[in-house]
Amino acid sequence: MKLSGQALDLLALLLERPGELVTRSEIERRLWPDRTVEFDHSVDVVVSRLRATLGEKGSDAACVETVPRRGYRLVVPVTAATEQRRQWRGARRALTYAAIAVLAAILTILIARTRYDRFIPPAPVARPSTR
Repeated sequence: MKLSGQALDLLALLLERPGELVTRSEIERRLWPDRTVEFDHSVDVVVSRLRATLGEKGSDAACVETVPRRGYRLVVPVTAATEQRRQWRGARRALTYAAIAVLAAILTILIARTRYDRFIPPAPVARPSTR
């Protein structure tokens, strides 16, 4: 499916709260945060684009339910796989930060050691006596 722009933002908003009513004013604030005029028709257009992408036709609301004059609700179940992906993303991010921290520590030790060696003369080497 190709989905972009405001239709994608609307889907993300609905996915944040599956099964819950998302009011038209919440949608307006999320999609048009800098505007203070009414966007009733604009909300309808974005919902229509999202429904067309999801394959909904006419009054067949298999994914997005309209609650008249109030808002919209995502009615398809959101699977645990979505939550697992979110958890994996968090774990992957933590592993990335840990790897960066280890590399930074190694680099710091190497830099400190080379500077330390400049100021401390090497230990004298014992030469065998020639008698």
